[in-house]
Amino acid sequence: MHLARQPGAHLAGVSTAFPPNVVDQETTIRGLAQLFPEESPAFIRGLVRRSGVETRHLAPSVPEVLAPSDFSERNRRYASASQTLALSAARALLNKTRVDPERIDALVDVSCTGLTIPALDVALAQELGLRPDVRRIPITEAGCAAGALALGLGGSLCAGGAVVLLVAVELCSLTLCGGDRSRTNLVSAALFGDGAAAALLVPAGSGPRLTAAGSYLIPGSRDAMGFDVGTHGLRIVLQKELPDLVQRDLGPALAGFLAAHGRSLRDIGLYLLHPGGRRILEAYHEVLGLGEAELVYSRESLRRYGNLSSVSILTVLELALEAGFPLAPDKDALVLGVGPGLSLELALLTRD
Repeated sequence: MHLARQPGAHLAGVSTAFPPNVVDQETTIRGLAQLFPEESPAFIRGLVRRSGVETRHLAPSVPEVLAPSDFSERNRRYASASQTLALSAARALLNKTRVDPERIDALVDVSCTGLTIPALDVALAQELGLRPDVRRIPITEAGCAAGALALGLGGSLCAGGAVVLLVAVELCSLTLCGGDRSRTNLVSAALFGDGAAAALLVPAGSGPRLTAAGSYLIPGSRDAMGFDVGTHGLRIVLQKELPDLVQRDLGPALAGFLAAHGRSLRDIGLYLLHPGGRRILEAYHEVLGLGEAELVYSRESLRRYGNLSSVSILTVLELALEAGFPLAPDKDALVLGVGPGLSLELALLTRD
């Protein structure tokens, strides 16, 4: 999807919000040893040490995470905490960008780690003071790719003249299924964190301009990632072959996307890639030939926050913006989200 140069879609800013409970690697190791008593302590310690995650924020306290709970109780916590975090991120963004809430024409809200009907956008619109006729678009089932998906969708709305607010919130800790002793659940419990982020797209401005967006569905990968939904709640599905599938198809998919927009990898000067985990970052390194410098924002997001599902790509954007968005005028920034499907959500940003 090409996005028009005029009026364009410019990224005015990104703000994040996190719950107060912070866990480091030692706290994670002790907690996982309680949740997975059959696992070797040495294995758990090695898994956490190699994860690339140094700290994470959790909405529930560590004792609450460790205590037995059912899906109904966890979802009630989600409904309350997700609204608080999403509002905090959105308010911080509107204050930072000095945008009147009544200027917002469209609200895209993203979350997959809990269920609320009406969706979160209803509370956000009313609490933020948005106009009653604001367009509200909830995205609930695109998982880790949803942040990048929302960016592309918001860009198409913004290119038509709308001011678009994007809000993503994920409470991954509340999807932990007690009693599930699988390695998948163990990896998930060591990797994912909680948080929210908001981004603002405006038709004109000095921020990076979104020039293109697209999607690619990897064939034969439908069961590689997602949630097993049942009375137990949202049980994570992460097949060990997932990084291999990304490594197999990312190169051709990216080449096709760039060629469709008259670009190639030589035109990419900044990589803003979903920090799904250590093995996903290694897949980026192998396929794209990237060094530590190119992956600095993805690795830093993973180090500070863990995998935040849909929120992660917005934290990567925030880190790049805080660093001055170091992109040469003749180059593009590549945004990549990876989520269930497996779906690759792609976007290009440039500096006018």
